[in-house]
Amino acid sequence: MAGTTLPADLGEDGFVLKTNGQHIIIAGKSDRGTLYGVYAFLERLGCRWFAPNFNFYGSAKGEFVPHRSSIAVDTLNIIERPAFQWRKLYIEEGQSHTAENLLKLVDWMAKARMNVLDCPNNYQGAGRTKWDNWRDTLIPELRKRGLLIEVGGHGYQNYLPQEQYFSQHPEWFGLRNGVRSNATQDVFATSNPDAVRTFIANIASYLHAHPEIDIFDLWPPDGAQWSEAKDDVALGTPTERQMLLLSHVAAELQHDFPHVRLQFIAYQNYIAPPSEHKPDKSILMEFCPIDRSFESALYEGASSQNEEYFHDLQGWSENVMAPASITVYSYITKYAWRSLPITIPHLIVDELRRFHEMGIGGLATYSEPGSWATFELEHYITAHALWNPYLDVTQGLSDYIDHRYGAAALYVAKYLRLVEEVVPHAVNIPGTTIDPIKQQAMLDRFQPAEQLIKKAHEAAENDASTSTLIDKLDHQYRYVSNEMKIQYALSNAQNKRPTKQYSSLTDLLQERDNIYKQDLEDGVILHDLRSSATSHK
Repeated sequence: MAGTTLPADLGEDGFVLKTNGQHIIIAGKSDRGTLYGVYAFLERLGCRWFAPNFNFYGSAKGEFVPHRSSIAVDTLNIIERPAFQWRKLYIEEGQSHTAENLLKLVDWMAKARMNVLDCPNNYQGAGRTKWDNWRDTLIPELRKRGLLIEVGGHGYQNYLPQEQYFSQHPEWFGLRNGVRSNATQDVFATSNPDAVRTFIANIASYLHAHPEIDIFDLWPPDGAQWSEAKDDVALGTPTERQMLLLSHVAAELQHDFPHVRLQFIAYQNYIAPPSEHKPDKSILMEFCPIDRSFESALYEGASSQNEEYFHDLQGWSENVMAPASITVYSYITKYAWRSLPITIPHLIVDELRRFHEMGIGGLATYSEPGSWATFELEHYITAHALWNPYLDVTQGLSDYIDHRYGAAALYVAKYLRLVEEVVPHAVNIPGTTIDPIKQQAMLDRFQPAEQLIKKAHEAAENDASTSTLIDKLDHQYRYVSNEMKIQYALSNAQNKRPTKQYSSLTDLLQERDNIYKQDLEDGVILHDLRSSATSHK
């Protein structure tokens, strides 16, 4: 690349866009950085990567590529690098993932300048959401784009399985109520040297068999119960015990796996930072404020739970480890939201700005194709804000809506703003308070939504692609409107107040069931494949 010197601090993901006479130079220090530069250049020519090209988008597709007879390029001298090092999508429970849609997801990740795909080793031991199910298909596509592979998730039990060891070595496992337990949510006896030695040996075997792994998640089981055995309790709090175990694992793996970054989790009863034991500088952490409220920003202190979480995050980043080694597990498409359209682009960007000021290393979120259309804007704005949290949110939203909804943009913009202002405060999701007076005010405020959707339909009537997208908004609207009315009825019942404005609770629940059954594969409501067709997330 004659005549072009790359900045020393460009990093693995940064790139240079530069014109040189009749030539355009696009270059990064890594293949991934160069690829990001190519997509950034295409964006300057009008391309937009709204979502993966999942089948349910039909003719609307997940992206916009303009047709031009000629291309004119202004003088370029641009250097870009991401604000956050870790920009992750989790497969997580993987209720709607298939090999086919995962390939589409990976393709979109590179276009959106995300850089880490995280897949469970074997989610809850069920065998369905498992890295080995997809690795042969995904590794070539991830490597082609230079994307990082993270594997693991909840699952100490994957490396010390109860069914294999408990009968011969019950002392290796946690004590609860005076009895050694082989329950999967119980953490093994981390004070037992033989158990720890076997645990580490099995991890090493897994990593030898999976050399593609860049980041290895080593997390306790979900809903972890820590051993009550005297020797285990003597090691300290669950956080301290996790730190000690990580130190053993890191020391043993370092020689054979110097390229693998080990990651742990701060979560539930081990989210508070340790006072004694700190992780090695090479180790990464995922901070998981699972029960936070989305009625306000995590750092604002408007919620006591948020205030406690943010205090813990500050404790880790200021006293325990480098903030750049911390990723925040965002929950912005949380399963507990049951696919309700909790549209919060301003909150996402606001929090990312605060995290960037703190030096936090990144952010991660779920990614389910089954409800992607509901959370499309969340994924889109998160990807953009992880690259640049100081973007102009108003301009970014306008660009998104104008390109995505065309003639219906005016009405969709008003509708999405209304959803953002009302829905996070008016549906039954963790951290949201509901009372009859507040709920009535939210219902009144949300009334214009129906007409806005209707006008958007009318504006898009001659455009089949846009009409498809409006249909999905309409499905979301009817679902969330039904939810708000149900919560109003329940709130009134709890407060022994009559409810006359809306249908009976029985009618509302029947309406809910009909909404669930509509277009089971339209990307709006995630249907839990592990159970009956009427179970939803």
